Amino acid sequence: MIYLDNAATTKLDEKCLEIIKEYSLQGFYNPSALYRKAAENSNAIKKAKTIIAKSIGAKREEIIFTASGSEADNIALLCSIRAKSGKVLIGSSEHSAIYNTALELKVRGYDVEFVACDSYGRTDLADLNNKLDEKVVLVSIMHVCNETGALNDIASVAKLIKAKSPRAIIHSDGVQAYGKVPVDVKTLGVDLYSISGHKVRAPKGIGALYCRSGLYLKSFVFGGGQEYGIRSATENVPSIMAFADVVERNFANIKDNYLKVIALRDYLQNQLESKFDNIKINTDKENSSPYVFSFALNSARGEVLVHCLEDKGVIVGTGSACNSQKSTKRIPQALGIGDGYADGILRVSFNAENTKDDIDKFINALGESLQELIKYQKTSNKDDCILSRLKMR
Repeated sequence: MIYLDNAATTKLDEKCLEIIKEYSLQGFYNPSALYRKAAENSNAIKKAKTIIAKSIGAKREEIIFTASGSEADNIALLCSIRAKSGKVLIGSSEHSAIYNTALELKVRGYDVEFVACDSYGRTDLADLNNKLDEKVVLVSIMHVCNETGALNDIASVAKLIKAKSPRAIIHSDGVQAYGKVPVDVKTLGVDLYSISGHKVRAPKGIGALYCRSGLYLKSFVFGGGQEYGIRSATENVPSIMAFADVVERNFANIKDNYLKVIALRDYLQNQLESKFDNIKINTDKENSSPYVFSFALNSARGEVLVHCLEDKGVIVGTGSACNSQKSTKRIPQALGIGDGYADGILRVSFNAENTKDDIDKFINALGESLQELIKYQKTSNKDDCILSRLKMR
């Protein structure tokens, strides 16, 4: 099976299994207990925080472990605002964890506005500048767009925000950036930064939130006071330790992996443009992370192609896996993708283990799938009929 949907999740690093087993069977103790074995786990968590903090240029006490990147996003938006009212600015191409949490802030009485993006998903700085004023209390702009790979210049974004809205808290969803592009939260100038384990070959169910020293966060989960009282719950020690181990062993290769994936991404784009007509590229390769590449066809529905490709041993996505179970036009509309292409979006996302041969197999499978769809279309002009046939297996 050729796996090209790494923005959705990644294959677990095999060494994680050893660590999970160790801390589930031998070191299974509750870190909050008083005996020595429990204290050893508490110290292990501190070491893990040090590793995660170092990977983004932060301090250990600025790291809060969470159950996911989505939870980190929720904590950042729901627990950071101290003002009872004000304006909240959110990028229009944000992940659903940010978008839907922003809608909750609107329900709670905040004035939520969405900042426009360009056709590649990059935040429009002119529109951001126009919306910034002294009423803004929070701004959230993602580092790398999970749909297109668009790379936002967060340092420039933060400088703009601080100049026009000095009391605003600055958050960035770094889930698709972490482990793929260099991240230094001090250089970026953010107050809050979200990351996730399962996007970098660590287990699912573990993430973290960077919170700048001196920034107060309200409690998100009430209980025994773990994670500085922000997220009370017995810590997920096996996953925390596996996450830290993956980061410590693999993040030294970020630069080399980046260059390798750039070559794969460029080869993919060249193959697509040379072999397929009526294709729309949604990724600006000059200003994006090479790990995510989006394109659209006006001759077939993306969800239909996903099923066809899977039958041929290739897995890709249509966009965020968090939106795959429901129809949404929010991202295509934000990107300005017309109706002819909006239903034909495919997202290819890489890891450092992917090869040129994987791309060739994907291109061949895509060509075969489109030819099969043409045959179906000769017997039926209705997309719904085509979809129902493809789902009958």
